[in-house]
Amino acid sequence: MKKERVILSFIAVVIGLAVAGIIFYVYQMTKTVSPTTPGQTGLSVATPTPDSDHFLTITTPREEDVVSTKTITIAGKTTPDATIVISSDTDEQVVTPAQNGNFTLTKLLEEGVNQIQITAIFPTGEEKVVIRTVSYTTESF
Repeated sequence: MKKERVILSFIAVVIGLAVAGIIFYVYQMTKTVSPTTPGQTGLSVATPTPDSDHFLTITTPREEDVVSTKTITIAGKTTPDATIVISSDTDEQVVTPAQNGNFTLTKLLEEGVNQIQITAIFPTGEEKVVIRTVSYTTESF
């Protein structure tokens, strides 16, 4: 008796799955897709917001520079009205760019890997950030 109930339950599940599969297949076959014109995908494409006139360009150091001197010169260009904040794990320094936007700063490095973050803060409150990783080693190559 118990064996017969298990077999009947199994058969009922199989028949139910078969009926559901047939109904799904028929639904998919009768579904219509609206045609689109060639080249039109129906998706809207996001356009980036145009960048403002604010910029920050770092000329030295390059990313992942390896140096053998304890001091490094950080140089770059931005808009003249920006305030430059150069920070590392050990300190933070503020620099004001020249009238043409150029700025330079000499920084002491710790032995090993140094991560230097250069942030330009503009009068509008907007910020541009560039991070450079510089390694200082006393070994000769």
